[in-house]
Amino acid sequence: MKKKYIILLHILFWGYYFIQELVIVNNKTYALHIPIFSFDIKNPEIAFLYSFDFLFLFIFYLNYLFVLPKFFDATKLGRMLLVLCMLFGLFILLRYTLEEVLYYQIFGYRNYNEGTTLIYYVYDNLHYGSRPIVASSVLWFIVNHSRLQAEKIELIESKRETEINFLKSQINPHFIFNTLNNIYYLVFEKSDKSLKAIEQLSSLMRYMTYESQNNTIAIQREIDYIENFIALESMRISGTTNILFHIEIQNPEFRIPPLLLIPFIENGFKHGVVNNPNQAFEIKLIQTESQLELQTTNLINDYKKDSQSGVGIENVKKRLQLYYPDKHILEITTSQPVYKTLLRIDL
Repeated sequence: MKKKYIILLHILFWGYYFIQELVIVNNKTYALHIPIFSFDIKNPEIAFLYSFDFLFLFIFYLNYLFVLPKFFDATKLGRMLLVLCMLFGLFILLRYTLEEVLYYQIFGYRNYNEGTTLIYYVYDNLHYGSRPIVASSVLWFIVNHSRLQAEKIELIESKRETEINFLKSQINPHFIFNTLNNIYYLVFEKSDKSLKAIEQLSSLMRYMTYESQNNTIAIQREIDYIENFIALESMRISGTTNILFHIEIQNPEFRIPPLLLIPFIENGFKHGVVNNPNQAFEIKLIQTESQLELQTTNLINDYKKDSQSGVGIENVKKRLQLYYPDKHILEITTSQPVYKTLLRIDL
């Protein structure tokens, strides 16, 4: 809870407390008097009101600022009960000293009749002493619960942000590793495409270095990235590539987490056939006001096995769970020789 709201809670409480004090019920009618603006402490009623208000305020903030923050522990109730008993005892002792001893010596009157037993005095003041203790405890628990909830949310968000950043850091080396392999292949083959591939990689690296640091980016920027990626990957494919990239975007400025979709396209290049004239590597990206959907379909390349277990799909599963918990569907199906993925996100 923000400090200004805590202050407001205290102001409201004390406002209620003093309004209650201003209103006295007498014979079912409300008669207003204003003792807090009177300084006639020779009047016993006013003097006892001041003394009780002083003790109420003192015990209230002693409990709120010191006792509860220092001693409250749900696993040590015995210690807490002992501290509360001491707090009750302090209230009774101070009230007795102030109203039964000092007032009598200075003004000649006391709050309780002469001859009141100590047992009765303690018993009667358990009620009065409970008022500041209970009120301050309720207010402290409200503020403390709000603070703990805020800390819990902050911890969850911090953990979520840490996990997302970790997953992002996994994407970059994985992509760079694969792309450098592709460029190495082009250079080895002395292909004229190698220089173009290096330029293409440089463009993609700029995107990954700057854009991917944001929490979200415009979906059009992600599409541009995917198109550049496809162009770069297609350079190393022998023969004519057969890739269909179908795009239906209602709002090009709609924002999504960066590098969330690329693992599915990368997976198609890495493990699929993209130059079969009869079966295209199909990519469909559709965005409406309420949904984002990505579909990929490709032939499985049984002869192209990677000894490294890719982090791409597992990575994106974790990121989806962090970004869109309970708001996404990811279906991956293999029906030889076709591999299909469907990602649907409720916006």
